[in-house]
Amino acid sequence: MHQDNAPTYASLSVQQFLVDKNIATLQHPTYLPDLAPCDFFLFPKLKSILKVTRFESIEAAKNRTTQILKQFTENEIQHAFDQWKIRMQRCVRNNGEYIGQF
Repeated sequence: MHQDNAPTYASLSVQQFLVDKNIATLQHPTYLPDLAPCDFFLFPKLKSILKVTRFESIEAAKNRTTQILKQFTENEIQHAFDQWKIRMQRCVRNNGEYIGQF
C-alpha cells in the first residue's frame, strides 16, 4: 500500500491495523507532490473536465464527479498504476530525494 503523508495515516489505530493485517506499506517521501496517483492522474483529469462548470448545489457537483469517476476505463487506471511504478522506482533510485518533473 502506498500512502501519502496525511496525518490520518500516521495515527496509532491505522498503524496498528496495518501491522495486524500484515499490510506492507511504501512511505511517501516528504515534499514529493507528484508521486501519489491522485496528484498526477486523478485530480488533474477531474479538474480539466470540470473546469468552468457551475453547479447548482454540492449534491450536483458530487453526482457529476461520481459520473466522471465511473467513466474511467481499466486502461486509464492501469496506465496511472504503471506511471506510479515508474515514479516510485525513480524515487527509490534517488533515495527519496526530489527529482524534479516526471
